[in-house]
Amino acid sequence: MDGLATEQSSVTPMEVTHTCIVETAERFDLPARLIYAVLKVEGGKIGQRVKNTNGTFDMGPMQINTIWLKHFEDYVSAEQILHNGCVNVQIGAWILRSRINEAGGDFWKGVGSYHSKTPWRNQAYQAKVYAASLID
Repeated sequence: MDGLATEQSSVTPMEVTHTCIVETAERFDLPARLIYAVLKVEGGKIGQRVKNTNGTFDMGPMQINTIWLKHFEDYVSAEQILHNGCVNVQIGAWILRSRINEAGGDFWKGVGSYHSKTPWRNQAYQAKVYAASLID
């Protein structure tokens, strides 16, 4: 998990800062505007867990689904993802970068895959994030 901050050992609530977003965007070669747009579309908050119909939960500002926890358990805890805004953004950026890479460089399809690989859900999410990226 290159690029993830692993030095956090305590789980104290930490807000998402502009510095965190910019540094994370650079680390994962993503536009900072994209991270801001996903944050806006997801609408999550530090400490927030939202139960999904399939029994999983979405956590924190970037609404990281608990299905991703197995990918990060050697680096950060679920509590850090839930309560540390910067860690949450870093995990979200890693997922975004992974999805864009999986899409063979199709940036927007990868962005849509952050939410779903189902074509109509993917396209709807792309549109929401794109629209959110145009608003300052």
